[in-house]
Amino acid sequence: MRARVTLQIEVAFSEPVRSANTLLRLTPRSFDSLHVLDWFVGVEPVATLRRSEDGYGNLSHSCSHAGPLERIVLTAEGQVETQDAAGVAHGLHEKQPLDLFLRHCHDGPGAEIVDFAKTINGADRLSRLHQLMGALNETIAFAPTDSAPRAAAEVFAEGKGCAREIAQIFVTAARAQNIPARFVSGLLLDGAEGAAFHGWAEAHVENIGWVAFDAALGFCPRDAHLRLAHGVDYWAAAPWRQAFSGYAEPTVETRLKVTAARQASWQTQQ
Repeated sequence: MRARVTLQIEVAFSEPVRSANTLLRLTPRSFDSLHVLDWFVGVEPVATLRRSEDGYGNLSHSCSHAGPLERIVLTAEGQVETQDAAGVAHGLHEKQPLDLFLRHCHDGPGAEIVDFAKTINGADRLSRLHQLMGALNETIAFAPTDSAPRAAAEVFAEGKGCAREIAQIFVTAARAQNIPARFVSGLLLDGAEGAAFHGWAEAHVENIGWVAFDAALGFCPRDAHLRLAHGVDYWAAAPWRQAFSGYAEPTVETRLKVTAARQASWQTQQ
């Protein structure tokens, strides 16, 4: 799939704030099934964007604004080519050992998720992960939203969550089976979810490498999944985070526009 993507995040403050610091993980990185043709990240009011690479190998930008500020607009846009690799993520820039992705996050797995993980018993690791994806897809109702994800145990107990929350449950359950797993933040290029941001999980399988699983949709990520960042949990891979000085209430509006077309097989083979 070749796609032109425009993502805009507008943060409006109920009253001017004195300052704001913003961290962005909105720049995809090329790997075997994703080729970034061009990409731009911008911010209004204009500020110096400092580009860097975080501890997971994700590309990030940070900036600071001095107030008074009434609104900040963040923009990421560019053109990408994606391929359906059945979820297999080869060619990624890896910086951390597998052991890191066995550690449970600060909120812990919760007894219910641990018990749920024990019911998954495929013949090998890959089959267990596919079974886990299917079981979560049937157990947790999918409710798209751009709100910040809640703790995995809370979402599992309620039985309803957004894609990023369901992905975090998958990560937690996989780790409960001693399988390295991590959270992936991204976008859906076909608009299937109904929210701007999407999330899925990756788990490590011997002799294959990292394989992606989208338990919210019930299948392994395809060419419509645009990968932005990965981390031990959502907060380590969040597309953007912001801290500001003041007593204002922020209102966030996210707009995503995608113009996409799938290429014929003879075009992708040239």
